[in-house]
Amino acid sequence: MQPLKFKPIFMERIWGGDALKTKYGFNIPYGKKIGELWCISDNRTAVSEVEGGSFDGVKLNELAKQHKNDIYGEGKSYDRFPLLIKIIDANDKLSVQVHPDDDYAYKHENGDLGKTEMWYIIDAKPGAKLVCGLKEGTTKEQFKTLLDEGRLEDCLNEIEINPGDVVYIPSGLVHAIGDGILICEIQQNSDLTYRVYDYNRVDDNGNKRELHIDKALDVIDFNLKSDKIVPEYKKIEGGSIAKVVDSKYFKTDVIVVDSSLNIETNGMFNTLVVIDGECKLSYDNDTIYLKSGESMLVPASINKYAVAGNCKLIRSYI
Repeated sequence: MQPLKFKPIFMERIWGGDALKTKYGFNIPYGKKIGELWCISDNRTAVSEVEGGSFDGVKLNELAKQHKNDIYGEGKSYDRFPLLIKIIDANDKLSVQVHPDDDYAYKHENGDLGKTEMWYIIDAKPGAKLVCGLKEGTTKEQFKTLLDEGRLEDCLNEIEINPGDVVYIPSGLVHAIGDGILICEIQQNSDLTYRVYDYNRVDDNGNKRELHIDKALDVIDFNLKSDKIVPEYKKIEGGSIAKVVDSKYFKTDVIVVDSSLNIETNGMFNTLVVIDGECKLSYDNDTIYLKSGESMLVPASINKYAVAGNCKLIRSYI
């Protein structure tokens, strides 16, 4: 099986903008606020469709059932492809929110998965901020009081971020993306979000978005905080690599390619997102070209591949 490229899936969001067009050249609908590009998805909300190659037009869920040993490796299996890969354009602030863990989601969301995720900051305006947890000592009762009074921002832990930073967001962590930020998001295959506070925004029809306060209060870990990770790159032949996340849900590396470097899959599928630059991916006797903003799924059956060019990649695997 060859590496797989997928057709982009665009999601309109109240806080979206046009960065996917201006930075990456995607042909997004005119006048639409596109907040998310779903690069690789086998989610109930949307399933990726292969673009090009011998599986052109085949959906990822069908492909994974028919060729699970190729994609996942011998003896490995998942109900659905386990990762959801996105690029998020936060032209405006996202809601203050939290995600459940697997146990809570299974019990309360029809057997769905919980959601742990990570963010790679592709771009950010000067002084851009994220919410990552609550201020020290905030209790559930204080949180509820501030929420009722419309002063929730008083207890939110904000951090300033720069392009190239990484943030790990485990389930149970209150978080929010500020305005003027472009992010690559790697997450469990879940679309579960419990909104706590949405700045009293309304959509084009004058309606406020639904909040999920009771469920959010069930799952918030009031002692949990997170901070940015500044990747530490290690020089390797043909470029450099920074291992930034090592969790039970996924592992993620940031790879800078200066000329050409070789990558071994070790029997695991790899997802790749080209954050900057262009490259060609070579395997066996074939080559596929990738430009900035494009993604690829390298099946586990491909033991090794080479990436040549001048680019930065986000590589994730389990």
